[in-house]
Parts: sequence; C-alpha cells; structure tokens
Amino acid sequence: MKVDTELSLGYVALVDSAPLLVAHELGLFAREGLQVRLQREPSWASLRDHLLFGDLVAAHSLAPLPMAATIGVASPKIPVVTGMVLSLNGNTITVSKRLYEELLLVGATTQDTPMALGEALHSIAHSNPAVLPLRFAVVSPVSNHHYQLRHWLRAARLDLARDVVIGVVPPQYMVDALRNDEIDAFCVGEPWGTQAAMEGVGQPIVSSYSLWNNVMEKVLAVREDWAVREPEMHQALLRALLAAGRWLDSEPNRQRAAAWIAKTIEVPKPAVAAALRGAIPGMPQLPDGHVFFRYLAQYPWQEHGLWLAEQMQIAGQWPTGIAPQSIVQRVYRGDLYRQAAAMAAPIPINEQSGLGLHPEPWKLTGPTRDIPMGPTEIFDRKQPRNTF
Repeated sequence: MKVDTELSLGYVALVDSAPLLVAHELGLFAREGLQVRLQREPSWASLRDHLLFGDLVAAHSLAPLPMAATIGVASPKIPVVTGMVLSLNGNTITVSKRLYEELLLVGATTQDTPMALGEALHSIAHSNPAVLPLRFAVVSPVSNHHYQLRHWLRAARLDLARDVVIGVVPPQYMVDALRNDEIDAFCVGEPWGTQAAMEGVGQPIVSSYSLWNNVMEKVLAVREDWAVREPEMHQALLRALLAAGRWLDSEPNRQRAAAWIAKTIEVPKPAVAAALRGAIPGMPQLPDGHVFFRYLAQYPWQEHGLWLAEQMQIAGQWPTGIAPQSIVQRVYRGDLYRQAAAMAAPIPINEQSGLGLHPEPWKLTGPTRDIPMGPTEIFDRKQPRNTF
C-alpha cells in the first residue's frame, strides 16, 4: 500500500509518545507505505479538538479520551475508537519541596506504600488546617492521572470537596506551576516528575505503577468514521506502531531512543533516560516504569476500559442511562488489534486481563502458548465492579 496523502499524527510532550516518535525515526511508517507528519500539541484539550475536527488523523491519546469523546464528556460528542494501546504506567504524583519536607517530618518517605503516604498526607492536612485546601493539578479531567489521584486521595480519607482542589495544567507547564507555588502537587506523565526532582522543584512520591499495576495509559485514537472509511490505512498505522512498541521494550533500544525523544519534546536527555529506566530520582527503582510491548501491553483490553468507566462514574462524569459495557465494546477494539497483530504479536483468547487479581508476574493462557504477564494489583486491593 502506498499512500500519497500525508497523515498528521498528534502527540503531547511526554515520554510515552515514544512509539510514534520511534516509528517515524526508524522508518516504520514509511515501511508500511505511509507518509506521516508528527504534530506536537500544547495540551490534551488541543490534541482532542484537532483530532475530533479532522486536523489530525490519529493521536497519542489519554486512555479514557476516546470513551469520553464518544459519550460527550468534557468534549464534543464524536465517536472515537482505539485498536491499540501505546503504553502502560508512566505517571507520578509529585509534591512541592515544602510539602515533601512536611511529609518527612511526620516520618513518611518515598520508600513507603501509597497507603502509608496517603495516611501521612491526611495527618498533615488535619493537624494544620491552614494548608487546606491542598492544590493538585492533573492534565485533563478525563485522564488516568485524574482518576489515580482521586483514588489515592479517597484512600487517604481526604474530602475531595473540602480538603483538595484539583485543577488542570498542560504537562509541560507542571514544573513551572510547582516552582511558582501555584500548586502543591501534580499527577502527570514522565518525564515531568523526574524533571521536577532534577531541578530541585519537587519530589515524586507515588508512581502510577504502584497505584494500578500495568493499566493501559496511552492509546492510539482515531475517529470512528475514519477507521470505517480507511481500514487499510488504519491497519498500516497499527502495524507500524506494533513494531515500534516491540523495539522499545529492548533496554538498549530505549536508551538509544532517549536522545530522539528528548530532542523532540525539548527536555534534557538525562530526564528522559531515567524515566525510560524507571529510575525516578529519590524513589525505589520501578520494575515497569513504562511498558510498550511485553505483557500483551498493546492490546486494548475492554476490562481496562470498564475500570476507567467505573472511575468516570465515581467522579460523577458518566451520563445516566448509558450502559458502560456498550460504550467500552464500541471504543476499545480488540478486533482491530487482532487483525494488525496476526502472527506478529501475542493475541489473547478473551477479554479477561486479570485486572486487580495478580500481585506477582503470572501467565495468561493464549491461543497457542502461555503469555508472560506483569502484576495487575490495585493498591487498595479494590476489585473492579464492571466485568463481562
């Protein structure tokens, strides 16, 4: 297949845009006959709007964004689908130097569990009401970042209506917002937590991996009508990104890619390289800071989509009268992945990913062989409500 028209693909300045950047740098799009132009967007709202109104053909996307667009939450109501996950994990909750010093004073450290750190934050907040409300920032109201942060704060017994304020700041402005005392903490994708630590502005204390092990984080989003109209082009995009994800899960390749990513997103290479290694300054080494291919990472699990729909319900975002299962089945398209993967990548036998069930590595039964999987534990051991 040879495509004469240039395809515009959007991304936001984050380490987990790596599959798009690598596919472009290595010529994987060209190998599939695609002419691609990468377009960096200043915010998730900008990327969403450019995708929905046709300026972008496809985009590096927050995992809940296609579902939110399809039902019209925080966006125009335009159906969007995903046939591929681009990454798992990769977010951190980072606090200001002042707030971290207060955590240290009550005996908390970055070696503690999310539950222990949450209890320490609760202690600070309720022993000194003058610090309230705590000012947090996330990248979008419909993002893993927002739902992970809310989940953690609820577990810490903080009143989300009284004790905290959660605002929206684009990823690349988070460090400056912390530096300028506009916020007390943020939850954002890497490399911004690492960059805050390297600049001495803040300290990452909780990773998204420690909250929700190996839940889909970013996906490739396309409008549903484009996917129907251009199935061959869509499959070519998926095949190129499958290859990019596989390439990225080799450690030597990741470090080679660090220079490309750093240049493209305009962040110092040491921050990108550390994030790709899971070596967040001041925190325990992460076994799975970013996952691009292993653990069947690129499959768009409907079980994960249902978990995110549940978080939207808890946040009061889900419209009444709409069944989550019907939207999740429409948006998270394992059939598109299966077609693109064919013999090139693992394929599951059903939609059961083991979400919330496995504190240790395990094996998923596949059509021809077992597939090695990573932990799937949720930090407070909460089990998903919505299942098939």
